[in-house]
Amino acid sequence: MPPDLRPKIIELAQAYRKAHAPLTPERLAGGIGASLSYGKLPEGKFGALVPGQNHILIDQDSPPKRQRFTLAHEVMHVLIQQDDDLLSDLHEAYAGQELEKELEALCNLGAAEMLLPGEVVDAALGKKGQSPKLVPELAELHQVSEEVVIIALAERGPTPSIVLMAGSKPLRVYFSAKHPRLFDRVSRGTGFRRDDPLVVAFETGLPQKTKTTLPNHAVLYSLEAYPKGGRVYAVYKELQN
Repeated sequence: MPPDLRPKIIELAQAYRKAHAPLTPERLAGGIGASLSYGKLPEGKFGALVPGQNHILIDQDSPPKRQRFTLAHEVMHVLIQQDDDLLSDLHEAYAGQELEKELEALCNLGAAEMLLPGEVVDAALGKKGQSPKLVPELAELHQVSEEVVIIALAERGPTPSIVLMAGSKPLRVYFSAKHPRLFDRVSRGTGFRRDDPLVVAFETGLPQKTKTTLPNHAVLYSLEAYPKGGRVYAVYKELQN
């Protein structure tokens, strides 16, 4: 069984936040000695580390909150590369596409912890439960991107879950994150059947609670969906025996 690297990632992110707060974009990049610029990137690409130049390029067309999340994600790439033990554990446990997926997931986790401390998320979960309403609420309250909140809720929710947001017509997934115990995943751009509860929530503006499957999957989950502002936020909880 691969080692659980998440606690080490969270420690790295917490230490970076404490050392370089307040985490403005300039301080985020400056903490690793990197320069920062904004420019055009290919469709679906939000940021990049420029090889050999210690420079981070961020998509100029992304919203500012998303830019900050992407920047924190790229900073995590550098922090992991600089940690020989962590890097060694990663390469011993994973290879090829699985290594790439795990690295991206860990960078997302670290970026979320940098920008939205875990204790804040735990307090919100304690008060309101594992609700999709927390995605827009915490994003607005703490001025972070919805992606940050989605990652944090998937990681810290008391029941292993997949958390996502979807929008546009026809409805498609904008972003998702999953608890590490779950094997199912849903990719960006995934669509939904016309009778899917998320489509019903999106079209009627009414929250939905039901048991259903993820798109293109067979396993049943307990779903709660919350529509707001042209988007649907959803938590798919693992069914408890």
